[in-house]
Amino acid sequence: MKIWIDITNTPHVSVLLPIIRHLEKNHELIITARNFSETIPLLEMANIRPIVIGGYGGKSRVAKFLVNGLRIFNTWLRTPPFDLSLSLGGNFVASVSWLRGKPSVVFSDNDISYKAPAYKYGNYFIFPEYFNTKSIEDKYGIKKEQIFKFDGFKEDIYIANYEPDPNFMESIPFNEYITIRPENLKASYVPKNSVTIVPELFKEFKDENILFMPRYPEEHAYAQGYNNIFIPVGPLKGLDVVRNTKAMLTGAGTFAREAALLGKTSVSFFPGKSFLAVDIIMQEKGWEFHSRSAKEIRQYLNTAEKRTSQQGRSKDVLKEVIEIIENIIKKESK
Repeated sequence: MKIWIDITNTPHVSVLLPIIRHLEKNHELIITARNFSETIPLLEMANIRPIVIGGYGGKSRVAKFLVNGLRIFNTWLRTPPFDLSLSLGGNFVASVSWLRGKPSVVFSDNDISYKAPAYKYGNYFIFPEYFNTKSIEDKYGIKKEQIFKFDGFKEDIYIANYEPDPNFMESIPFNEYITIRPENLKASYVPKNSVTIVPELFKEFKDENILFMPRYPEEHAYAQGYNNIFIPVGPLKGLDVVRNTKAMLTGAGTFAREAALLGKTSVSFFPGKSFLAVDIIMQEKGWEFHSRSAKEIRQYLNTAEKRTSQQGRSKDVLKEVIEIIENIIKKESK
């Protein structure tokens, strides 16, 4: 079977890579990608050379709508023939697959972002157990037999087969460090007029070695005047960063969930008031701490209890997800 996989954002690379490695054994894969953030460099690190289509549309809803519409057209035009598609998020893939008359698999843990095209045109949906599907079932007429759930988090999928790089610390000029990753202020899911608290965190943690992982070049300016902050030249493997850090402080969710699952101190300073269901669950379990106060975050780090890695459970989650995908493929192959 020819399976088309579209990758549009940096975190998608990690999630989809184990699935790609499994599917490429028995199927012909077509990989497309959007030139956004570190998506292309991370794919190239995995020896994947995708068909690159489109880039960042900006935070403006009008500009984003126009750029995304253009990408749908170009993706429809440039993607080779396929039998089944799969993506994380699904807006692009579900739309193009519908136009091509082909079935699509939509994988998502995001119950906040705009996903109308994915839900309207998708055929199969894979969600974490914690994802509340009732609203999309009612609104888009999605049937229960189209929905598949797995008992875990999307980060489990790639944590399952994670093997630490024994030479990773050679790329860091510290023996120990905390990691800070800024909020994605350009993202549409971040409230307008949001401001970063990274400068306050740098002041609060001036006595700690900091691995700073900016999203955009202009964020490098936050670190000026500090000699305890290291900014890597190129992309680093996220799980190696998490495994070796003392604590993960991030303005979004992926790094926070990765840290929580690997047993690390996990802090989210996401600026929004609405959280993904998966983050709410982790916060309720005490695996992830949220605050927009640098002082509160410092106090939490001083008192946080040590936790253990859940990689063993992650292996079961990966098996479950692979089985779901294989069952969908079998159904479509009949």
